[in-house]
Amino acid sequence: MRKALAYLAVTLVVLAVGALAVDTGFAINAERSFARSLSSSGDTKVRYEPEVTISGFPAVRSIADGHYSAIGITARAVDLIGAGTCTEQSPCHVDLRSRLTDVRIRGPERFFRRSTSFDIGSEKGSVTLDSVAVGRLLGIDDLTVNTPAPENKAGGGGPQDGLLSRTSGVLLTGSVSPEPGRPKVKVSVVVDLSIVGGRLRIFATDFYDGPAEHSDTTVPDEEREAVLRKFSAVLPELPMPWGSPPKSARSSGSDIVVDGSGAVGGNLSMSIFITLGVDTYILYTDNGRRPPWYADGSAPP
Repeated sequence: MRKALAYLAVTLVVLAVGALAVDTGFAINAERSFARSLSSSGDTKVRYEPEVTISGFPAVRSIADGHYSAIGITARAVDLIGAGTCTEQSPCHVDLRSRLTDVRIRGPERFFRRSTSFDIGSEKGSVTLDSVAVGRLLGIDDLTVNTPAPENKAGGGGPQDGLLSRTSGVLLTGSVSPEPGRPKVKVSVVVDLSIVGGRLRIFATDFYDGPAEHSDTTVPDEEREAVLRKFSAVLPELPMPWGSPPKSARSSGSDIVVDGSGAVGGNLSMSIFITLGVDTYILYTDNGRRPPWYADGSAPP
């Protein structure tokens, strides 16, 4: 009797493991079909096959119904051009992330294809710019982004704080010239991040003198404003997953993240995963002067 029960238990475990393995295989196949459909959608800005994660168990049922509870997407090194030194010949790169809920495939297909369209319950997206991308957009080659630890907190910035994030007081360090023809000086400033007219606004408010690693170069009073303006800009419209309107901006460790407001309900297709703004501007005009909306947050003409 004991042997029979033992054999039965082993058989059930083997069957459960086998079923899980089969279901995992179907899930991986569905994820790969989604990723390949995005990377073959004809948009050359998607350089690498995106990372796709499909939530829900069992996956077989989701595939059979063409209904997925949630899909997470990360597209890395997406091309960005249009300002600073980000050109078609040498584009900057950003990471796009999106989370779709209540995804329902239209039509008889059960796996995703390049031509697949689908309905969603909601969508949230973001674009992440690392220090290199931010520096190239601002025209500051050696720029670094840092998120200072919480103030007046013992042990601030330790593992217990996780990945630090701020919307104001973000630390930027880089070498700039106060005026054309003048030697560059390496300085550290604090900036505020916001969204103005659908675009990321970086506005330098002061020089940094806190405990985080920084440049302690002293800038003469008469040059302080000119130097701060070098770190201030309204950047060109950034690519957003599925065209999510930018809602807020924040730092995340050494990156800057723009979060989209997302959509509630609607229909999507693979071909519109990346939506880029068509209106861009050059940070420096021919006469070396910035347009009046450059630092005050107003929209470009």
